[in-house]
Amino acid sequence: MTYFIDGLATLFFGMLVTWRNLWRPKVTVRYPYQKRPVPPRYRGLFYLKWNEEKQRLNCVGCTLCAQACPTDVISMVKLGKGTNASVSEFTMDLGRCMFCNLCVEACPFDAIYMGPVYELASERRDACLFRITDLAQGGEEAVRKNIETIQRLMAEEEKAKPAATHPAGGHAE
Repeated sequence: MTYFIDGLATLFFGMLVTWRNLWRPKVTVRYPYQKRPVPPRYRGLFYLKWNEEKQRLNCVGCTLCAQACPTDVISMVKLGKGTNASVSEFTMDLGRCMFCNLCVEACPFDAIYMGPVYELASERRDACLFRITDLAQGGEEAVRKNIETIQRLMAEEEKAKPAATHPAGGHAE
């Protein structure tokens, strides 16, 4: 008899919990039609910052981000040298990325950031490979402007160099 009363009490308690939750407001998010706000410190898809004042990307191709990456995700091709340096190619293979933020912390030029984009799933393996046009703020147009600006700065630097040739046997004093 005590088992019957305990079972009935348990059934009644379970129905009471169900009845209370029946009238609560719903908390279901109907993803992908509704999306919750992303916290400000979320580490999602990377992007390369565009400097509007200089009309170029902040990245100078120093490779510190690639050296800091424990999974060897980043590869780049440097364009130019010195203060006028930049990158013509910048590739990230996010299929191997741990989203550890070490590349962002290693960058002394504030060129690479992690943004709020989190929808990176795909059926294709090559969809994890992000090139400079995918990562740069402004996309392909920003990359084109960046390369033009760097080439212009390199040409100006070449023009500004004093003539390296001196008359035969003479020394510059």
